[in-house]
Amino acid sequence: AELTEPLLSNDNDQAIDTVDTQEQSSTPQMTSFFWLTVMVVCIPMFLFGFNTGVLNAPEPYIFVGHSVLEWSIAVSAFCAGGFVGANVSGKAADGLGRRPCLIAILVGNLVFGVLHSIAPNMIWLIIARLGVGVAGGASTVLTPMMLSEISPTKIRGSIGTLTQLACVLGILFSILWALPYCSTDKWRYIFLPVSVMAVFGLFASPFCLPESPRWLLLNRYETRGEEARNTMHLFRKESPNEMEEIEMEVLELLGQNRNTTDTNAELPMFRHMASNSEPPEPEPVPEDEDEEVVEEVVEPPSDPSFKAYAKDPRNRVALLSSVLFPVAQQLSGINAVFYYSTSFFEGIISNPQTGTIIAFSVNVVATLVALALMDRLGRKTLLSWSAGGMFVCCVVLTFSLLGMLPGYVTVVAVMLYISFFEMGLGCIPFFLSSELIAPEHVGTVQSISMSSNWFSNFCVGLLFPLMDQELGSYSFVPFAIVLLVTVMYSLLVLPETRGKTYQEVRQEMDASRQRSAFFSPVPQEPGPVELSGQQSEEPETTVV
Repeated sequence: AELTEPLLSNDNDQAIDTVDTQEQSSTPQMTSFFWLTVMVVCIPMFLFGFNTGVLNAPEPYIFVGHSVLEWSIAVSAFCAGGFVGANVSGKAADGLGRRPCLIAILVGNLVFGVLHSIAPNMIWLIIARLGVGVAGGASTVLTPMMLSEISPTKIRGSIGTLTQLACVLGILFSILWALPYCSTDKWRYIFLPVSVMAVFGLFASPFCLPESPRWLLLNRYETRGEEARNTMHLFRKESPNEMEEIEMEVLELLGQNRNTTDTNAELPMFRHMASNSEPPEPEPVPEDEDEEVVEEVVEPPSDPSFKAYAKDPRNRVALLSSVLFPVAQQLSGINAVFYYSTSFFEGIISNPQTGTIIAFSVNVVATLVALALMDRLGRKTLLSWSAGGMFVCCVVLTFSLLGMLPGYVTVVAVMLYISFFEMGLGCIPFFLSSELIAPEHVGTVQSISMSSNWFSNFCVGLLFPLMDQELGSYSFVPFAIVLLVTVMYSLLVLPETRGKTYQEVRQEMDASRQRSAFFSPVPQEPGPVELSGQQSEEPETTVV
């Protein structure tokens, strides 16, 4: 009766309102310093987007008389540099830290951005494209990884989506900026924003670009652990539970790092410090003489290398998902849609450049929608919707190429295709590995996934003209097959990571593995077996 009486009182509604208010206030409130840091971290991806689209409009005016081969090499050099940058940046970021690598990206954009504007011939322009390609490839690794590491779990998806938003804003800005300078005497001004934005980022980095707290805790805990805590404190607005939340995140990260000592014993003390209460008293040890002796098996420390991590069957889903979705992003046919966009707009929009601007504007708006939905619907839902909607649009575009649909339906299908892409496949693959992979191996896996992304991009650019020639109106069918497989994988295999820590995601993957034939559970090791003439090896035990 004493327990149920408060629930039946007149203050019940007020109590429910209080609980709702507490749930709403549980979303972390970030400071202006945090948002300035996010802005500086996103500058490399903005420059990546700018360098991606900047050569589309001014081709006829740059070094008039250049050959088709020279221009093809200049375009492909950016992609080749991106593969190299993505491949080496993850290991460098794990060893040197996120901040030095981001600064190096800005320096690279500054140097090679200036080289774009002063290039005396096509050879130097090709070198400049290769340089900004390396910086762009490194940006696809560092920016999403850094954003994921500085963001609280509850808003990690929305902040991670800013990676793609910065990219599409850079592409749209490159098109709009280039239009007034498309002439033989003004084309060098087109590349000016690259060096200007890089200088802005370099000037802001001493004030608004701290080192990743997660990297400091996992790699420099003994010497720079307090710096990591101070950075986390600067990112959050003051609240009653601020200190406790920060310490819980610290303990969570230290518990994931195999190279640190056990921190479970520190947890009650941190809670005491955060709540300003009396320190907890140790539990009394029973003095029963007949106390049952418990033997605790002390397992030898596991191999912390990435090779051992990759061989562990328990990590199979995480590793496969981290690579599959970046590859699916490029094999989804989004580049083919932009390739065909001019022909799709014929008869509907008189000026092809206007159609391109409209398409990339839709790109930006759809990314903003994804930003709003990312931490509400989750990665699994958005990826399945994204790939499923693109699959339907592939079918519509195939009928359009066969001449079976009117032009306005085709234009609507193109816009929906772009919108569905940005809602899931366009943004989630960039930061998915940061949510699925153990923190000490995120840099390596991010490099592998983004290198696969760049290689897939190169293959599509190389093979799509041949595929278009051979398949004709059915050139979107291979993309539809890829999208159908992506939908099935998203629904049946991919774990949901929204609002979850790495440990929670890992537990979900372990549970789902038991229901799958391919991702089967790790067989239990048999007990010690005595061999003839030998004693079986048993694990070391301690008596508690």
